[in-house]
Amino acid sequence: MERQAIEDGQEILDEGVLSPAERERSLGELDRVNRVFAGALPLLRTLLPRVAGGGPQRLLDLGTGSGRVAAALARAAAGRGALLRIVGLDRQLGHLLLGRRAGVPQLRVVAGATALPFRDGAFDWAFSTLFFHHFDDAGNRRVLAEMRRVARRGAAIVDLRRNRLGAWGLRVLLPLLRTGRITRHDGRVSMARAWSLPEVAALVDGLPVEELRRRAPFRFSLVVGAGGETPGT
Repeated sequence: MERQAIEDGQEILDEGVLSPAERERSLGELDRVNRVFAGALPLLRTLLPRVAGGGPQRLLDLGTGSGRVAAALARAAAGRGALLRIVGLDRQLGHLLLGRRAGVPQLRVVAGATALPFRDGAFDWAFSTLFFHHFDDAGNRRVLAEMRRVARRGAAIVDLRRNRLGAWGLRVLLPLLRTGRITRHDGRVSMARAWSLPEVAALVDGLPVEELRRRAPFRFSLVVGAGGETPGT
């Protein structure tokens, strides 16, 4: 199973073939890597100005994993007077259960991102972090259309920005952080599948883009207002 995942250029953690112990270790390593790389910071800089002082709000986190990034957003928003109720969505129940056992406060839903089980405008915002690169053009158009459908204010996306320095940095730093072979493999695949800013701009051409910018380290942020179908869907 692992060899097939590597040959297909897929992240092993996404394949659902790991034992519970392997999955827990890999998710824990990802959380540690995110902390080292300030993984929540780009999302905070993107969404906090849009939710701060806005009172109670409902947000949807696609591909939430352990939910720690969403929890960091909720804590930071509370410090600015905004109460966020975040629903974490992931297609793998095991990821959500690990977050619950770790005490991450979050409502959890098992579902796919291309057909969200929520009514139109059910949330104020939909967002994702390090999730966009899992899909091709057609898949991301559908995911983005669903995010814009269920969120009355819009969709915010933070993901990897493809560049050689980032790829080199991952190859050097992941072993230094004592990550296992699964995390190292998935990190290389993630950077290889990352998008450039011109590619993202072409994908969202014609949409009400509020923000598309570089974010450190090796990230980008995209904010698109709510509305109708995404072109090309």
